[in-house]
Amino acid sequence: MATEALISWNAPAHFYVEKKPDWFWVVGIITLALSAVALIFGQIITGIFIIVAAVALVLHASRPPKRVYCEVNDRGIIFDNTLYPFLTLDSFWIPHDEINKPKLILKSRKLLMPLFIIYIEEIDPESVREVLLKYIAETEHHEPFLKHFLEGFGF
Repeated sequence: MATEALISWNAPAHFYVEKKPDWFWVVGIITLALSAVALIFGQIITGIFIIVAAVALVLHASRPPKRVYCEVNDRGIIFDNTLYPFLTLDSFWIPHDEINKPKLILKSRKLLMPLFIIYIEEIDPESVREVLLKYIAETEHHEPFLKHFLEGFGF
């Protein structure tokens, strides 16, 4: 049974920072240094793995994020054609700071996906908050330190 969208918007799938040539040089130097250390200690497979992982990381990080459809309906939250039912969500939080883009932080009851973030664009974050308050609790959540750390390095 199809349900009607209470609110919807399009947003980037993840945070993106334009990469400068210096970023690629730093990643390349660190990769070569780590793989050289692995080779010095006789860990050939580890050295090769470091190079392959760095190439995959650079390819992924240099590609701008795709725009995804986000929707809140009476069953849950749809993000990129995946429904996250309200029964699997604990709470939400929309940080109110002027520095960062507005985002919706959802706390899930699932063990392997405790927090996930959906960026809010094109609409007022307060209207998203009003709709979500009818279905799940609002609790202050903070993004993990590792996410801030990696975003600081352009990932």
